[in-house]
Amino acid sequence: MKKFFLLCASALFAAGAYAQISEEVVVMEVGGETPVISKYPSLKGFVSNGFWDNWEMSFRGGISMLSTSNLVFKDMPGDFGDLIGFEANFALTKWFNPVFGARVELAGGRFRNLSELDGHRQRTPYMFVHTDLMINFSNWAGGYRADRAYYAVPFVGFGYMAMDFTDRSHELGYPTNNEFAFTAGLLNKFRLSQGWDLDIELKGWLFGEKDLPRSLNHGGSFAAAYSITAGFTHRFNERTWRREMPQKYTDADIAAYTAAIAALEGSLAVARNNEKSLADQLAAANRALRDAKGKKEVFVNGACPAFFKINSAELSQRNKILLDMVAEEINDTPAEKTFTVSGYADKETGSAAYNLQLSEKRARAVADYLESKGVKADRLIVKGYGSSVQPFSGNIENNRVVVIK
Repeated sequence: MKKFFLLCASALFAAGAYAQISEEVVVMEVGGETPVISKYPSLKGFVSNGFWDNWEMSFRGGISMLSTSNLVFKDMPGDFGDLIGFEANFALTKWFNPVFGARVELAGGRFRNLSELDGHRQRTPYMFVHTDLMINFSNWAGGYRADRAYYAVPFVGFGYMAMDFTDRSHELGYPTNNEFAFTAGLLNKFRLSQGWDLDIELKGWLFGEKDLPRSLNHGGSFAAAYSITAGFTHRFNERTWRREMPQKYTDADIAAYTAAIAALEGSLAVARNNEKSLADQLAAANRALRDAKGKKEVFVNGACPAFFKINSAELSQRNKILLDMVAEEINDTPAEKTFTVSGYADKETGSAAYNLQLSEKRARAVADYLESKGVKADRLIVKGYGSSVQPFSGNIENNRVVVIK
């Protein structure tokens, strides 16, 4: 028994070392900032899932052994092979958070020993049902990770054990023996896929020796049983855990953000009006140019702008009408002439990195549309400048633009 618990302790130590090496820091972006959440799990740090989430169903099989307080393995009659029986078990586990859970396990099998009375083989059938507290030591020591490949899960529990309950045992003169038992062990879980684990369970349990069959009863105070089983676990419904959003902002901060959002919505309404006004001005200028030159010319002073809504790279219907005319004019120019499609974003909203990405998306949307209208891709040079360059002064909405030159 001492060797069994030393084995469990060694496995726990190795699991803790692995968990410390493989720990991660979870980062979430909140309001443009990136607060770091503690890598160590808190029982209050996760959003609990529903009742039917984070359940596991396990099936395992392996070997079992029996010893008494007076006779350890080396003193039991027979060779070591004479002491090896078998066990099969089924378990249902519910996890309440990434660290703690509870399970019910039903184990059944048969102990094998040699009787000291007459030397015949003793086969003792048993059933053991117990409920256990499960502790995910890897998540506790190293922080929760959904992609961890190995989990060390020690457990302790209490249950009810019955032996010699078969008709064959009764025919041989052995009465049914019932006993409460304490159990403890280590469950080693190896992640195979999102829904399946490979399990190796090391388990031991203690019960009163007085209820052993008389051929095995040596008058000691307790008996001990051990099992090593392997099998598979299926995890169903929701299998992961969501972290709670850290409370970083006061009520005053939230009120200020709400006011800022209202102001932005007002600015957006003004921008929409400005967009319509600019579109009308552009249409009027183009009409004037066509009337003056007798052709559809949309480039004013060598450039033509296409404006976008806030946080958008989607072409409006007005932009598409304008770009239809731009495509025709480009296709009328010599084939060796190239055009630059430059995207921008206003500097009043978004981070520099986000605005650079948005400006590139806007420029690419314009270039893709021109190519769909017959403009060769090698005639277009596509660039995004983000908010580092503001091509127009005045309203910030004027810089949510792609300029074609």
